[in-house]
Amino acid sequence: MTPVPARSQARAVSWLRAMLSVGVLLCVCILVSRSLAALTHSIPFPIFLAGIMAAAWYGGLWPALGLTVLATLALDILFIHPLNSLAISGLGEAVLLGTFSVVGVLISTAAGTLSEARRRAEQLQQLTEALSRAATPADIAGVARTQALALLRAPLTTLWVLQGEGAQATGHPVPASPSEPPLPDALATLARQALRSGAPVWPERGAPGAPRGLSLPLRGGGQVLGALALLLPGRAFPSPRQRRLALALADACGIALERALLHERLHRERRLLDAVLAQAPVGIIVAEAPSSRIVLYNDAAERILGHPAIPSEDVSHYARYGGYHADGSPVAAEDYPTARALLRGEQVSNELMRYRRGDGQDTLLEISAAPVRAPDGSITAAACVFEDVAERQSAEQRLRSSEERYRQLFEAAPQIIWTNRTDGSDSHFNSRWYTLTGQTLEQARSYGWQQAIHPEDRARLRAQREEGIRQERAYAVEFRVKTAQGGYRWQLGRVVPLRDGAGVLEGWLGAAIDIHERKRAEAVERFLAEASAVLARSLDERETLEQATRLLVPELADWCVVDLNTPGGLERAAVYHPDPSAAAHVEVLRRHPPRPGSRSPVSEVFRTGQARLVENYDDAAYQATVSSDEHLSAVRAMAPHSFLMVPLVAREQVLGTITLLRGPGRERYSGEDLVLAQDFGQRCGLAIDNARLLTKLQRALRTRDDFLSSVAHDLRNPLTVIKMRAELLRTEVTKRGSIVPERLTSATTRILAATEEMGSMIDSLLDLVRAEMGQRPSLRRTKVDLGALARGVAADQQQAAQRHQVHVHTPETPILVSLDEIRVRRIVRNLLLNAVKYSPEGGRIEVRVQAREEEGSGWAVLEVQDTGLGIPARDLPHLFERFYRGENVVGRIPGTGIGLFGARQIAELHGGRIEVKSVEGQGSTFTLWLPQEPPPSE
Repeated sequence: MTPVPARSQARAVSWLRAMLSVGVLLCVCILVSRSLAALTHSIPFPIFLAGIMAAAWYGGLWPALGLTVLATLALDILFIHPLNSLAISGLGEAVLLGTFSVVGVLISTAAGTLSEARRRAEQLQQLTEALSRAATPADIAGVARTQALALLRAPLTTLWVLQGEGAQATGHPVPASPSEPPLPDALATLARQALRSGAPVWPERGAPGAPRGLSLPLRGGGQVLGALALLLPGRAFPSPRQRRLALALADACGIALERALLHERLHRERRLLDAVLAQAPVGIIVAEAPSSRIVLYNDAAERILGHPAIPSEDVSHYARYGGYHADGSPVAAEDYPTARALLRGEQVSNELMRYRRGDGQDTLLEISAAPVRAPDGSITAAACVFEDVAERQSAEQRLRSSEERYRQLFEAAPQIIWTNRTDGSDSHFNSRWYTLTGQTLEQARSYGWQQAIHPEDRARLRAQREEGIRQERAYAVEFRVKTAQGGYRWQLGRVVPLRDGAGVLEGWLGAAIDIHERKRAEAVERFLAEASAVLARSLDERETLEQATRLLVPELADWCVVDLNTPGGLERAAVYHPDPSAAAHVEVLRRHPPRPGSRSPVSEVFRTGQARLVENYDDAAYQATVSSDEHLSAVRAMAPHSFLMVPLVAREQVLGTITLLRGPGRERYSGEDLVLAQDFGQRCGLAIDNARLLTKLQRALRTRDDFLSSVAHDLRNPLTVIKMRAELLRTEVTKRGSIVPERLTSATTRILAATEEMGSMIDSLLDLVRAEMGQRPSLRRTKVDLGALARGVAADQQQAAQRHQVHVHTPETPILVSLDEIRVRRIVRNLLLNAVKYSPEGGRIEVRVQAREEEGSGWAVLEVQDTGLGIPARDLPHLFERFYRGENVVGRIPGTGIGLFGARQIAELHGGRIEVKSVEGQGSTFTLWLPQEPPPSE
């Protein structure tokens, strides 16, 4: 944007140049008139009119009018009597002078208008040429800014382009350069108004203080493509000339923007086409007309033909390709499908051609070609698509030979076989039909056999049968047959016409083979594929269970039950029945999970990990598996007659069981169903395990963050103590020049305690690192009185936590233990720190040390009991794991999760152990067992 002072300075220079030009022209006219006055003795009106015309043509309207006024004055003073005076001696001179003024004004107006039109035409020509070179919206924005400044003196111009389709399209400004400053809000608002309305937005006339901003829509192809927003100089309403120039600028920019957007779209589509051609599995060749030059030859074409494109400037060059006939003679150039499409406009579809590849191997190509025509019907190119079908043709030929060789054997196979008259009546079946369906000869007579066909298949079978009879040709059809046991089995029937030696139809012979297993395998494959996809999308355990039940019902079961193994035992996680009327019974089943230690099928499957199939599930079995009369009533109402139960297994662990049940109206479960259910159970188990692993991972990440935060916090505390004590000592030395011994002793004691605490934490971290590296820490055992050690640690903790009451109970006789004092002290300190941390202020903490005998060995036992938060039951099995913290303290109380982990490691290194008993909300008791003598292994 050009600064306002610079524009004013440029305007002043332009006016000064015009004034000088007018002055020069006036002087020239006067000098020429003076020189000719002696010869003509007349008033030199033509000379001054010529000057006015020159001023108008080169300077425009206002310089010409200025020269007209000055010329009139010069003529009156210098050439009309009385000379050197503005007075006019006669009426004739006055008329001449007035006529000169009128003619000068007319000449100025006409010549100035023509000059202005010429300049505007040149500017518009420059605009058109500049926009023709603009290839992108950013280029158009730059041209628009330059031309708007030249044509309208607009200090600020911005281009907006619509992005998106339809109602979702939104306008976005296009910067002319990356360093362009942000647009004023007023100009952005004008652009959005023009985009929204599709009409020019002019400034409101007479609006006080309103800038001369306007916005014009840019159209192309009958729709709004963008908008051009301009800020004009000054604050007056735009003149008609400015409006015309702005509209012309918008029209030109609209045409250029449409061309740029079309170019971008064409470029994107070309890239897409190149990508598609590169990935196409078939060879593609495109040749242009009339030169027949090959302009496209994709990678697949080179791979199939075994050589790159052969340069060809004429159809005759196609003879260099490797096509040949069955007799070995080469294919003529004009007989190639591409040449036929180019020269004759022929469409070739799936034509076979033998071809010798570039590596010398022979193959068989299936080729299709078609001409590409212009709107006037002329051929502009030809496209050829081909693939290598040698292997497919060989396979099809082998298949046809096999079918022909075994057709009679297949039709006479010991399956369902029947014969019909020529019109399809009077069906006679072999015994296999009656054995399978249970029909009698009388029931199957005429068209009675159709009653054994599944109702959904009858119309399709009848239609294909009638079509085959009408055309007297063989046909095949798949259908389901109802068995004597009540289920349906898939059959593939093939019917062939029986003809005499003359080819006259004599009847029909049909045979059907059982394809039930194939159909079932396809259904199983679809089901498992869908199950895998659905279960893979779920990363939440409950969502996984819900998805699993929706998959099983009604595909494999009428309803299902899911029981999961939890820290508290087997839990009934889901009972799903699609019938809302069964909701009350479902709720009863949900309230009756398997009892611990019961002999229910669920407990049995969970213990053994082996699936169970019960084909006949009757009332006696109901009573043996339910736990109450209410439970029995609910099961009887659901009336399952068959069930199967499979474990949910992942990583060789049984996570739970899933029970599938079927009621009246469906076939009883079979071994095939059990195999499918087991497969599903494994997939479901993996999905549940993955969901749990994800939950553990998320928890581990939270624990890691808590650990790092707590380590930083815990290390900062002793550092703060050291710093504060050091500062106090320095201050006292500065003020007094010496330190009171008691203060020095107290400060150094606190500093040593803080360093000891830091050292303990660092030692814990080092032990953790050593354990990660598989290194066993070495113990420095000495005989230590465990009671004295406990009293010392408790005294330190009592001094640091004066709001808690720490009571130590030790026997009078020392309990000597061979131990690493530093590490055992770390255990006791950690247990006391936890007791203080998780107990309320004023809480009582009991520490007991005693000697016990267990299995003939002497043990030193230390208990730390608090009345704090306690530990949730589900966290107790994991409490001594690395970085593990209870759910009731994570995020509330800082901690690292390595204290108890390290304590257990140290205890086990000593041949001892740590135990914990806790009730959430009532407190915890940690017990440290240490052998009084080191294990024999040491």
